[in-house]
Amino acid sequence: MVDAFLEAVRANELLQQQLRGVTTAAGLADVATQAGLTIDAATLVKGFAQLLLESDDATAVRNFDNLSWDMGELLWAAKTWERP
Repeated sequence: MVDAFLEAVRANELLQQQLRGVTTAAGLADVATQAGLTIDAATLVKGFAQLLLESDDATAVRNFDNLSWDMGELLWAAKTWERP
């Protein structure tokens, strides 16, 4: 399902613009809905995580780095990350 989302975003500049303002998983799911996909926030997030896990090391690091998180965002994630 994440692959369909990525394809839709790559092909649609309006979806790309909408994604620029997204800051939550729910917002990401809203954009997916606008792309004609029925996919909930948790499935999207877990799908992206699964893509990282399935990638070779170099691709996983490159995709993580492409998120362009600044140190404040990484610090916030480190401080608030919840474990099962």
